[in-house]
Amino acid sequence: MRYILTTIFIFISSTLFAQNTTQATDSLLQLLNTTASSEKKIQIYRNLADISIDTPDAKTYLLKMYREASKVNDKKNMLNALNDIAVEESNYYRKDSVIKYIGYIKKIATPEEVNSLLPIYRMRIFDSQCFSDQKEEAIKEELSFLNAETDGSNDPYNKVASAYIMGSSFYMNNQFESALPHLQNAIKLVESLPEKKKFEYKRFVTWRLCFSYAQAGKTKESVKIMENLINLVEQKYKTDYQKQRPFYRIELYLLQYYSFMIGSLSYLTVEQTQEYWNKIQTIGKTLTNDLDRYNYYLCANNYYSNNHIKKDYPRAIEANDSLIRIAKILAPINLPGLYNINSLLYEESKDYPNALKYLKISHQIQDSLTTDVAHKQLNELQVKYDLNALNNEKTMLEIKNKQTLLISLSILLIIVISICTYLYFSWKKEKKMKMELKVLHGKAQESEKMKQAFINSICHEIRTPLNAIVGFSDLIMNDEIDMEMRREFPAEIQKSTVLLTELVNSMLEVANLDVSEEKLPCEPADLRNICTQEMEQLNKKPEIEYILDIAPESMIIQTNVQYLTQVIGHLLNNANKFTEKGCITLSYEADKQQEHISISVTDTGRGIPEEKYEEVFNRFSKLDTFVPGNGLGLYLCRLIVKRLAGEIKIDPDYTEGTRMIVTLPMH
Repeated sequence: MRYILTTIFIFISSTLFAQNTTQATDSLLQLLNTTASSEKKIQIYRNLADISIDTPDAKTYLLKMYREASKVNDKKNMLNALNDIAVEESNYYRKDSVIKYIGYIKKIATPEEVNSLLPIYRMRIFDSQCFSDQKEEAIKEELSFLNAETDGSNDPYNKVASAYIMGSSFYMNNQFESALPHLQNAIKLVESLPEKKKFEYKRFVTWRLCFSYAQAGKTKESVKIMENLINLVEQKYKTDYQKQRPFYRIELYLLQYYSFMIGSLSYLTVEQTQEYWNKIQTIGKTLTNDLDRYNYYLCANNYYSNNHIKKDYPRAIEANDSLIRIAKILAPINLPGLYNINSLLYEESKDYPNALKYLKISHQIQDSLTTDVAHKQLNELQVKYDLNALNNEKTMLEIKNKQTLLISLSILLIIVISICTYLYFSWKKEKKMKMELKVLHGKAQESEKMKQAFINSICHEIRTPLNAIVGFSDLIMNDEIDMEMRREFPAEIQKSTVLLTELVNSMLEVANLDVSEEKLPCEPADLRNICTQEMEQLNKKPEIEYILDIAPESMIIQTNVQYLTQVIGHLLNNANKFTEKGCITLSYEADKQQEHISISVTDTGRGIPEEKYEEVFNRFSKLDTFVPGNGLGLYLCRLIVKRLAGEIKIDPDYTEGTRMIVTLPMH
């Protein structure tokens, strides 16, 4: 009978409160439709959110509150609405959503408000992530945060958060003794915070510290801390929430705190036990949410079965029956344990038939759950196996397709490379042909120019002695000219004839030497005799000193006497032609180590500009067009020296005139 009456009483009380809540919600919604004041609308949305706490409607009303406050730029209520949403999202570890609303908060809050809010979100997210079986990820993210946020590490709020998270990480890993120093440090740090910001941090840290003491076996200390927390929350409610927020569900928080105290009956006095139980009963009459009612009946079961004054097993069984009814909806996995508790309670009250009955039910449900779990695991494994098989087939098909694609691409790549290679070599060949054609074209143009220059030069060079020969021949035949004078003309004719002959001979020599690059036939010859002979045959000028700087002994070398004589003669004649005074020196020097001999012709004439060093060796090249000569001398010398496997050049270090150096092999 007592069980029925208690159940009916609780049911009627819950129904009445639910009806009152529904009526209040309807009344507020009607009032919302009739008011135009943004201030009143904000308060109505605040009340609706408080009534709908722990339901999806709460977030909807808070968002409407935020938008209404935005219309009138009420930053305080905007911030309150966003803060409540961010707290709720962080409790359920909706990280992306928390980041989104924190972004909104940063836009409207002052830097001081942002600094005070962000660390508490950090603490909440860490705990939620740990409770979501992501402890390792939570710790890694916290370490990354600490490494990144070196600038804000001395901020008092961040200090509290870091100390709390350090302690909480030990707590989550069941290292309760290690957690206590960090959480105690966090409580000390909280005391240094401004009074307006202290409450939320203190409540959050104290709750974790209380449970750490309890789990570490220090129940007496945990009870003392919980008493302080209850006083703190009740005082905050009376000063800040009771009048401003009439629908604020303070009882939901207090139920958790009172439940903890009822779980520590052996450390409470009789008066304290009765006081907390009366408060729990009062709160129980207002509960509509199954989860909250489950917690309430759990407290009742604990109170009646563990009361150190007098244990009330019938009421404990009644509370446990209520737990069983709710557990069938919320947590069927808890049913074996709850039926087992009923069995123990009946056993304690000497009702052995019921104890056996509930023990059998406990085992049956446990077996059923175990079977269901086994079937579920089997089904999951089968699904995973099928999924893995499908994935394996898919992977093999993808591999096969990739292989086919790879082979196709390889073939295509080979074809492309072959085409590119062919095109490249074709282009290179074409480019080479174009270059060769360009070179040939240049040579052709150069040849044409040389041909024209050759013709012009030949015409000029031949015309000069021919004009002299013809002119003087005419004069010889002219009887009007004195016989004495005509006697001089044959000599001039002879001189022009010699020049013309030399020109023709030089051209013939050039033509003969230019058609081949083979070495000229050589034989032993005395270089000293060649130099002496050429120096003696030179047409000497009185203003010039002629020096033959050679050793008295013979110098035998392998050479072509005719052509070497011609080279030395040309060089001496050139030096004589362009030197007015000073000296002309012919010398040679043997380098037996290198097995070559250097022949030099040095003069003190006008010299040759450095930029003309190569030009003077070109065919028909003349630096001074007014000086007699055919421009073939040095060109012919280079041809001869080249065919003798030697080299001819102008000494750049000699600056008093010109020094021509011919280098020839000795053997």
